[in-house]
Amino acid sequence: MELESIKKVLVKCPPNFDDAFNTFPFLFALSEEFPKAEINLLCEQGSSNAFNFLPFKFRAFERPKERLSLVQTHKFCANLNDIFNIDLFFDLENTINSSFMGYNFRARERVGYGVGWNKYFLTKNFVAEPSLSIEKKCVKLLELYVGKSIENLKVSRVRTEGQQIEKIEKLFEEPVPPKFILIMLDNFQNVSKQIEIWKSFFDSFQNQKFIITSLQDEDLISELFAQVDLGHNNLYMHKGATTKEMVYLLNKVFGVVSNNIWAEGLCNYFGVNALTFFTEKKTSLPDYKYFFFKPQRCFFGEVGKIEFAHGQEQRDYQEMNQIVDHIHFYFKL
Repeated sequence: MELESIKKVLVKCPPNFDDAFNTFPFLFALSEEFPKAEINLLCEQGSSNAFNFLPFKFRAFERPKERLSLVQTHKFCANLNDIFNIDLFFDLENTINSSFMGYNFRARERVGYGVGWNKYFLTKNFVAEPSLSIEKKCVKLLELYVGKSIENLKVSRVRTEGQQIEKIEKLFEEPVPPKFILIMLDNFQNVSKQIEIWKSFFDSFQNQKFIITSLQDEDLISELFAQVDLGHNNLYMHKGATTKEMVYLLNKVFGVVSNNIWAEGLCNYFGVNALTFFTEKKTSLPDYKYFFFKPQRCFFGEVGKIEFAHGQEQRDYQEMNQIVDHIHFYFKL
């Protein structure tokens, strides 16, 4: 197919909620390769929010959780009348189900990695290099299709003025605006397992103000932190935020502490001072090869040692106070 003839592109995004920001380099490069094409995204239910931070026009469609079988996938595609006349389909999930979606939409060109039976639904399938991260694998797929190397690709977004949150804005109306830290959490199950870490974290501060927001289980997390002794610190719970409100929060606070990859990806994308807490050493964390910024991470082991990592820099801390000293310096509190 002639690249100049491509007018409508459909991308099946990875199913994992945490992988959304890993596809941004691919999507940026895709929009540059096909600047006049309409870009459509197929996402799983509840995973499309991250794509609202993209700087270009697109349309995102979520597949309901009850439509995951091949039969239900066919029904979902057949009834999604907003997607039609697709010239080019990219499969970033690479399963028989995801490639079947491209086939159902009758995309003229269907591109992905052949990993089994899915290749029979693809018009062009490539062999994936082993051990590539999702970020690199997605960009490599585009390189293989367009037949050239995509060099010097670095993505980020300048924090522009967002939409004010009235109750948050009032917190900054003191004569000397306080230096807030934003805590971004994922869900009650993970936070409850980490509660001793968070208690130690708050105990290591004096007269610090925090805003806490969570991706899920907001009421449960509110109840959990209501039982935490904050000492002389102040804690404000913020439930939910639109895309513009989140940008507003990122502009107002001095830094972010999170416990999940989604929030880390968001902060890394906007170049926000951020530190991510992990309670176990994960083997498949994003390396953000195509991002301007690199994350700062702390890994909490069972024996008390805290491993700090930022790019090639690695060091060990022995107690939370050392992490808090680092935050004071890094966040300029």
